[in-house]
Amino acid sequence: MHLGPSLQTILDALLTKSEPSRRVTLDELAEEIGVLAVSTDEINTLIEALEANGRAVDAGTSGKASEHLRGVLTAARALRGELGRTPTHAEIAARAGLTLAQVRHALALSKVMQR
Repeated sequence: MHLGPSLQTILDALLTKSEPSRRVTLDELAEEIGVLAVSTDEINTLIEALEANGRAVDAGTSGKASEHLRGVLTAARALRGELGRTPTHAEIAARAGLTLAQVRHALALSKVMQR
């Protein structure tokens, strides 16, 4: 699995920070990604790379995560019907009333839940 320079920097930071616990929460992943434009495939690749390096990736204890995920899924479905294409993260954020970081966090949660 090959990561571009930006994603490799994120991976390296997460590996360093998680060394003692060997655990990375989605909040930590979202915080490292920040405002960097990443796709759901890139998030999945980051999660796979973390797991390949012996890290457990989980949702953590954020009570808002499930609520945000519901909002993201609702917004994405509505926009897909209206636009006739997959909406961008920015479009989903605007419709759901969330930040880009919250949308990325929710999408990462979705990936973890599918595992």
